[in-house]
Amino acid sequence: MDATYNLIVIGSGAAGRKAATEAQQYGWKTAVVESGSLGGTCPNRGCDPKRILSGITETYDDAHRLKDYGIQGALSLDWNQMKKFKDTFTVPVPAQVEHSFREIGMEVYKGTAVFIDGSTIEVGDCVLKADHFLIATGSLPAPLPFEGTEHLLTSDDFFEQEELPDTIVFVGGGPVSFELAHMCRRMGRNVSIFHDAAHVLEEYDIEMTNKLVELSRNIGINVHTNAQVTNITRTDREGFIVEAEKDGLTHKFNTDLVIHGGGRVSNIQSLHLERAGIDPTDKGIPVDANFKSASDSSIYAAGDAADSGLPPLTPAASFGASRALSHMLEDKDHSAFDPVIPSVVFTYPKLAKTGLSQQEAEEQGVPYEILSKEITPFFSYQRTRSTGAFIKVLTSPGTDEILGAHLLSDHADHLINLFTVAIKKNMTKQELSQILWAYPSEESDIPSFFQ
Repeated sequence: MDATYNLIVIGSGAAGRKAATEAQQYGWKTAVVESGSLGGTCPNRGCDPKRILSGITETYDDAHRLKDYGIQGALSLDWNQMKKFKDTFTVPVPAQVEHSFREIGMEVYKGTAVFIDGSTIEVGDCVLKADHFLIATGSLPAPLPFEGTEHLLTSDDFFEQEELPDTIVFVGGGPVSFELAHMCRRMGRNVSIFHDAAHVLEEYDIEMTNKLVELSRNIGINVHTNAQVTNITRTDREGFIVEAEKDGLTHKFNTDLVIHGGGRVSNIQSLHLERAGIDPTDKGIPVDANFKSASDSSIYAAGDAADSGLPPLTPAASFGASRALSHMLEDKDHSAFDPVIPSVVFTYPKLAKTGLSQQEAEEQGVPYEILSKEITPFFSYQRTRSTGAFIKVLTSPGTDEILGAHLLSDHADHLINLFTVAIKKNMTKQELSQILWAYPSEESDIPSFFQ
């Protein structure tokens, strides 16, 4: 089968779905190619299932902390029931996405896209041509440099486990490891994280990540830093032995599961981009401010497939798709961008950031002042017997304009959005404090942050 389109979108996640839908509605003949589950990572096996499950363990943790303060009866978590609940959200996604595409007349091709040249791809037996391509294939777990990686499960595999075993090891100290480790530990599992550097969660504020490590250890998560995993072997009892080097010594750890939490890379290897004249970097397809490939004027990339300088987050993927589409449809030329994008690690308490970090300010030569405060004693956290809450805000000397915010608290995922708005609108700490917030609420603590 041969066909020609105005736009072919490769990938159906946040970036791909947005671009394909809007292009078709604009009047372009559009097709989507998907090699995995329609809808992409976030709703099927990423952000959404993670948040469903972590929300349950957070509720359990809240109730457990208040057990002697009015909550009565035995408390327990059931992985099987949690998974069934999660499945009610995730299982329907591919069919729903396919229906939404076909309902507006879009063609859907299921298979792996391979470039023949800059205007043609092959998907199985189909040869497809297009005036424009948007590559939005997302990411996959990065290769790790040790023996036994075939024994690693991914986060995709984790969410599909029918049973959750007693002992679990996470390789790598990134968001996936910490989020799933907090979830598993609250279910009573023996959990360890191995990270090969001194600081975990390297994209986040060091002061905050150090506090998160301390709080993680306090609930029984074994966090091993400067520990390089060198080998994973299977044992006779259907478990595994993880070998790790630390301080010049080799240590062995027995475990039932080993989960890959060691980062991700762009999922572009199977596309044969060289046939389209595209030379990707180790971060993806180089793009300009319009998310257009630097090598081919008809090929765009967004999301984790693009080397755009944006973080690998769903809102960033949608942002890239919007820019690419407006350039394709309207020939709108965008200027360089530096969007303020908040991000959250859904541990409990949650870790969040937005705007500049202290390290970024120093690297960019931006003058700053720091307010750093423990807010655990605040009423908002005492009433739920929170185990720890902290805030760090960067402001501009002289003007007090907010430059960045970093939070570790049960409510960080909500508060960080307020600080994002403040940064986007160039607000000062005084202006943010003068807002009359509903009381008592976590937001009403904001004036006290700056006192």
